[in-house]
Amino acid sequence: MKQYIPFIKKPPVVSVLRLQGTIAASARGGLSDPALAPLIERAFSRGKPAAVAIVINSPGGSPVQSSLIAARIRRLSVEKGVPVHAFVEDVAASGGYWLACAGDQIWVD
Repeated sequence: MKQYIPFIKKPPVVSVLRLQGTIAASARGGLSDPALAPLIERAFSRGKPAAVAIVINSPGGSPVQSSLIAARIRRLSVEKGVPVHAFVEDVAASGGYWLACAGDQIWVD
């Protein structure tokens, strides 16, 4: 059992958002701003994160939804003062690349 010791710092918290799938306006299995909004908001506000990591694996899709999602990520990053690290897994084409550009740093192989 962990005990509370006030002078020992807690390890940093990093929120992880996994963005996988096609970016589309319909919430049917794809990525859309209305579907992701609560998840993105929670990632930036839960437990005072030291950073937010977004893991992207998307062939792209709707440019409008890509713009809305990326703008939400950037806005919250600036508001909360939390850096964003974008990690590209297999593919980040088109709108997936747009989402990666919402990060302060992009990690890709």
